[in-house]
Amino acid sequence: MYQDSNFYLDADSNFSIKLKGHQPFSILQLTDLHLGFGPFSKKADGLALQAVSTLIKRAAPSLIILTGDSIFPFWPRSGTLDNKLQAKKLTDFLDTFEIPYAFVFGNHDVEMGAKASKQEIAQLLMQGNYSIFSCGPAQLNGVGNYIIKLVNEENVPLCALVMLDSGMYGDGWFFSGFDCIHSCQTAWCSTALRSLKSQNPALTAFAFFHMPLAQYKTAYEQMKLGNKDVTYHFGSIGEPNDYFGISKNDCDFFQTAEKDGILKGMFCGHDHYNTLSLTYHGIRLTYGMSVDYLGYSGIGKRYTQRGGTVLTIQSDGSFYIAPLPLTSVVSTFVRGKKSSDSGNVKETS
Repeated sequence: MYQDSNFYLDADSNFSIKLKGHQPFSILQLTDLHLGFGPFSKKADGLALQAVSTLIKRAAPSLIILTGDSIFPFWPRSGTLDNKLQAKKLTDFLDTFEIPYAFVFGNHDVEMGAKASKQEIAQLLMQGNYSIFSCGPAQLNGVGNYIIKLVNEENVPLCALVMLDSGMYGDGWFFSGFDCIHSCQTAWCSTALRSLKSQNPALTAFAFFHMPLAQYKTAYEQMKLGNKDVTYHFGSIGEPNDYFGISKNDCDFFQTAEKDGILKGMFCGHDHYNTLSLTYHGIRLTYGMSVDYLGYSGIGKRYTQRGGTVLTIQSDGSFYIAPLPLTSVVSTFVRGKKSSDSGNVKETS
């Protein structure tokens, strides 16, 4: 686990990072690395690791957040089911940058037949020298529901980063559809954020998870219909037929966040070709640019979706979100939209 004089665990089991002065705090979101570390994936792994190295060096972030599917214990593609080895190699690699990193689970990190469970992978993740990870409350769905606070020198919370396990596959494997953030997780998040806001009315917060919410799709469709309440910032929907890998199950996370008014942004992964970032009902919804060279057939030859995403939080509560493409290109093509504006947009709480 990460150790630093400006990092501690508070009485509510929230991690805290003490900020220095009025310097901005930058977060690099990396998603869907799909590292196999097996005999079938050596070339793809090499490309992915080099891409991650390049993105980290360009961004020089204060914190790295990985939003799921970082490892890929899928035999036909990687040649191994040993996600314990994959997790160890991942943390060893990330530790070399000497930058703290946080992790949430996706639907592929613990595949059917994989060697280790989520709980076992969680224990390995916590052994990383720069890793910030907690299993979270045992009564909640998933493993890895926890909060990282950014606090000032008086330990007053300025910003909360909420990590959530959005699950894997509904009621079973593959054929039951994708899972989502459950109501118990929503209630826990809402209660925790309202408690932090009581300590600082100006508190802002951001959520990080793997599966996109249904509102990502709704916002996109409303934008194409000309709804002026949806603001386009950057990116596109590159999945075939405007596909969104959302759950068919009910999820109250967005509605609760909108009611509370504390969460200002949400970041997901999962759909590798989707890079869209919109503001909908006052909440910024962003697909992280992906890294994958292995999970999708033929994705190694695609590039406009590949990269990272940078969230920069200013001391006054304002924030910037910008894509960090691995190449010099990021797609802004949106079906049904005649024009677009680029997106390094400053937003306030």
